[in-house]
Amino acid sequence: MQPSPQRRSVLKALVLAYPLVSGTLLLSPAQARLRKLPLAVLDAGEAADLEAVIEALVPGSAGAGAVHFIDYQLARPAADSLLMLRYLGVPQPHADFYRGGLAALAQHSIDRYGKRPAALPDPALEQLIADLIADDTPVWAGPPASFLYFVWRSDGVDVTYGTEDGMVALGMPYMAHIRPQQVW
Repeated sequence: MQPSPQRRSVLKALVLAYPLVSGTLLLSPAQARLRKLPLAVLDAGEAADLEAVIEALVPGSAGAGAVHFIDYQLARPAADSLLMLRYLGVPQPHADFYRGGLAALAQHSIDRYGKRPAALPDPALEQLIADLIADDTPVWAGPPASFLYFVWRSDGVDVTYGTEDGMVALGMPYMAHIRPQQVW
């Protein structure tokens, strides 16, 4: 039985394609992170803050390449995006949503701790996340903080545990309806 066209597009989207002079380089998000490939949408500060927060939310997401995955999806056409925002009906462009949320997070972190999220020690980062969950962000100029928490955590979980290896890491059997033809 052949996978449906929608399933094929999902499988293709989980591999990051980087154009090269000699062709295209296909990498997993984790491989793209290891090779330190440039991001297309997020700048270095945004990427560092996002990685710190998502790693705190979903341990292992940094190594799984969550930021490279999210950046790649933000650069894709809206109809092809695999980010949680697409399924929640958030208006495009999703890059504006992510950037607005990251800017609000950075400002809240600076106001509260004098540092960006990526520079915070673990206890302060955990409190920053607690602030997001509770919407305890007095001067917040971005998408609702608790909604950002939900979206970032969901995207981090997808990248980290939405694969066969991720399920093994959780000690759970991988029970895909249609097993992917290749590991991503």
